[in-house]
Amino acid sequence: MNKPDIQDYRYHAILCCGKKCEPEGDRSLLLHIKSRLSELGLNDVRVNRAGCLGVCEQGPIMVIYPDGVWYCDLNKGNIDQIIQQHFIEGNPVKELVFHISGE
Repeated sequence: MNKPDIQDYRYHAILCCGKKCEPEGDRSLLLHIKSRLSELGLNDVRVNRAGCLGVCEQGPIMVIYPDGVWYCDLNKGNIDQIIQQHFIEGNPVKELVFHISGE
């Protein structure tokens, strides 16, 4: 059996696109983060959407693996901040973090 091939990603971002996090259903944050990553050539960051991450307070919510960093209350401005500070510089944006797995 041939197994699928996949490239290695430095980060895997999962963004909640559930009804409470994206009430308009337009997935504008998802489109924004994918567009910005593409513009910046950050091909080592994989972004997927989730129907619900189970934490609806202060949504939209995003979790970044392998770091296990959970962000809340997202908008386009702080998505840009996460791209710069977390994905490019390697430092979580502390003021947006509400949970880090294992801590």
